[in-house]
Amino acid sequence: MKYLPCLLALLSFAYPVIAEDGFKPLFNGKDLSGWLSAREQATEGAGRFSVNLDEQAIHVYANESTETKQDIDYLYTESEYSDYVLKLEYKWLEKRFEPRPTHDRDSGLLFHVHGDLLKVWPKCLEMQLGESSADKTKDRYATGDLWVIGRDVHVMNARNKDDFYVPGLPLVPVGTTHSYDKSYITEANEKAHGEWNEITLTVRGGKEAIFELNGKVVNQISQMTYLVDDQRVPLDHGRIGLQAEYAELLYRNIRIKELPAQ
Repeated sequence: MKYLPCLLALLSFAYPVIAEDGFKPLFNGKDLSGWLSAREQATEGAGRFSVNLDEQAIHVYANESTETKQDIDYLYTESEYSDYVLKLEYKWLEKRFEPRPTHDRDSGLLFHVHGDLLKVWPKCLEMQLGESSADKTKDRYATGDLWVIGRDVHVMNARNKDDFYVPGLPLVPVGTTHSYDKSYITEANEKAHGEWNEITLTVRGGKEAIFELNGKVVNQISQMTYLVDDQRVPLDHGRIGLQAEYAELLYRNIRIKELPAQ
């Protein structure tokens, strides 16, 4: 027993996963087991994801030069999920790439990914990750913004006429008429560049999804549906995805707690 504290310290150093009741890691800190790159699967070129062993993190565009133009890509889980709490940390690094070498940094956490998994981007819902200020509306990438991807995907959200999420407003539809539709957050909560941020995404099948950034709820949706054989049905399951979109960053401590269906 006298060696137990040393052993625990060693294990913590080897892989700093946050221990929480009911959560299991989706990323082991050593390789990309359990994840697939859309670009690699489609044989369109090398994937844009690798493992940074020093940080025990997934590294996006790790070895690419800022003088180059880069492809977008996304990692997706081999398994599908329905009801769960997903947590992860992300941190922006320095490099940005053509065609957005001076834009605000941009990425995203995808969920309920379905349909053609090799398409970039697939049909899904997205919690935006980005460095834009909350009052910016052009070329905007603010963490917590909602993107509905795919013309047949539909959700309800307390969005005003200017596409901003305002809690307490009547719910209105987002999606269905555009391949991309959105609902912007009204108050940013991202930490300073270079610091770790924590995302919590709570998904209840097709009933609701709650976006939290650093402990604060920043957006929320409900009544998620999509079309199957021209019939609108609940969008209540799918893969989880991590984007690579012209900006270098790290993802770590990716863990999930599956919930009983309601």
